[in-house]
Amino acid sequence: MKKKDKTVKAEQAPEQAPEQPETEPVEGEVAGEAREATVEEWQAALELAVKQRDELKDSLLRTQADFQNFKRRNQTARSDGYEDGVREAIAAMLPAIDNLERAIDAAEKTEDEGARALADGVQMTLNTLFEGLKRFGFEEVPALGEEFDPEKHNAVMREAGDDPGKVLEVFQKGYRVKDKIIRYAMVKVSVEE
Repeated sequence: MKKKDKTVKAEQAPEQAPEQPETEPVEGEVAGEAREATVEEWQAALELAVKQRDELKDSLLRTQADFQNFKRRNQTARSDGYEDGVREAIAAMLPAIDNLERAIDAAEKTEDEGARALADGVQMTLNTLFEGLKRFGFEEVPALGEEFDPEKHNAVMREAGDDPGKVLEVFQKGYRVKDKIIRYAMVKVSVEE
């Protein structure tokens, strides 16, 4: 019974066609008939399409170039960040290296055989540490007997000498990782009398 009610209601509702807006005929167009575009209109449309294509192509090429530049900068930043991290980590270990070298120096000055054996063990440990750090480009900055170089050395004392400009004494060793100094050598430099 419910089906019949629905069908009756559907039959009672009159179907209405959607209204279409009336358009005015364009010049040279008869009402109800479409007019063909002229050659000039097609040429103008083609020129517009070519212009839009060229603009989109240029935009695409710029976007691709920007993305390549971004990737290159990102790779460089990551590499630099890694190198900076290595240098900071090694610089944090320098006081321990200094203390191990002081322990070796102190043990070698004594006559005690036990202290000398201990110094040998500490020296082996220090050598192992240096070998491990060399993989990262770690090396000592040469100083003693070298020409004073403010790019590598930090002169804290001067002394009159025969050979001006030479490093006479090293108070604290300097180190670099690859091409960057992580600590300048603290030195005494000879000067003219």
